[in-house]
Amino acid sequence: MKQTRGERNIAWIEKFCRIPEGKFVGKPVKLTVHQRRWIKRIYDTPTRLFILSMARKNAKTAMASFLLLLHLCGPEAKPNSQLYSAAQSRDQAAILFSLAAKVVRMSPDLGQVVSVKDTAKQLVCSDLGTVYKALSADASTSYGLSPCFVIHDELGQVKGPRFELYEALETASAAQESPLSIVISTQAPTDSDLLSLLIDDALSGADPANKVELCTAPIDLDPFGEEAIRAANPHYDDFMNKS
Repeated sequence: MKQTRGERNIAWIEKFCRIPEGKFVGKPVKLTVHQRRWIKRIYDTPTRLFILSMARKNAKTAMASFLLLLHLCGPEAKPNSQLYSAAQSRDQAAILFSLAAKVVRMSPDLGQVVSVKDTAKQLVCSDLGTVYKALSADASTSYGLSPCFVIHDELGQVKGPRFELYEALETASAAQESPLSIVISTQAPTDSDLLSLLIDDALSGADPANKVELCTAPIDLDPFGEEAIRAANPHYDDFMNKS
């Protein structure tokens, strides 16, 4: 039976990537059932925007770093393509870059093909001409780019319905044939904030290429009860510290 695109990407991640930090640091990645399902949702049917929203400490950023490397030097890489991650602050922007850089440095195979440029917060695959750069809103707004892959990190921190860096990157990606944007974030404080509006739009099904995985507890549950905690934390039984 022919391997699907999602299955191929799962196999690549587990073959080449290492866990970047935590108690299993340095060990080969073994994706969880949830992570496998998310990857299949992204790659086995047409996807323009994929929103992954859940509580903190569920390895959202690590997951994003694996997807980033898929597009930088893995089976999803397109020659001479531009990849970006976007965050509100330099510190937040550095988190995803740092995790992806750690994965590269821990992997003998990836370390041979990807150069890490710490000062510029860039990863470069010279053989393919692909470049990833971490951007933040407190730097100059980046117009004139042409990204084929973008990760919007903690978009739930944006207050209000607009974010200039988000708009700049999303409009810039229109020049690409099949761009992909990933949003990883906890939920936004209010229903009128940008992430809430994007989630509502994806849940409406108006565009099947805009998808969402929303891990949240129903409002009538005890927020401190185990049922609510499990609903908001898909990896509660996988690697979360319950103490």
